[in-house]
Amino acid sequence: MPGPQVIGSVGGFKEPPVDRFIAGYQAGAKAAAPGVKTLNGYSSDWDDQAKCKELALNQIQAGAKVVFQVAGGCGLGALDAARERSVWGIGVDADQAFLGPHVLTSAQKKVDEGVFRTIKSVQDGSWQGGRNLVFGLAEDGVGLGTISKRVPQEDLDDLEVVREKIASGEIDVPTSIG
Repeated sequence: MPGPQVIGSVGGFKEPPVDRFIAGYQAGAKAAAPGVKTLNGYSSDWDDQAKCKELALNQIQAGAKVVFQVAGGCGLGALDAARERSVWGIGVDADQAFLGPHVLTSAQKKVDEGVFRTIKSVQDGSWQGGRNLVFGLAEDGVGLGTISKRVPQEDLDDLEVVREKIASGEIDVPTSIG
């Protein structure tokens, strides 16, 4: 797919977990399309869809062809703005493809995988308390939801190569917006 020249993101609050999502999104876009302009805003709210919709509409007005929501229920407003203005929206946390064909994909936290692996480690005796565990791509703790059928196979193939490089540690994904 031709890369958009402007992308947007709408976060709920400016805090490390939200910024990690946005940092990875922006870094991936810049790697795929050097020179892409990134717009970012925060609603300071997890619930008010109108706030996120307004932020997204402003980004779309400024040229964003993709809007990534990292704002919980509020972010549904950003995805609604993407639908209304016929641009791509990217969901978060769970697969939000059911919202319509304007959803490119969703960045998923696979909490079920983390819970499963932890329970399994307790059962097999390998669990060690007092540690923070991180479940990334290599552990299947994060990933993408349904990807739009409008994405060409060539782009899906490229995506898989990048996913493998991130999982292996060959590509280091930033954790803060830079």
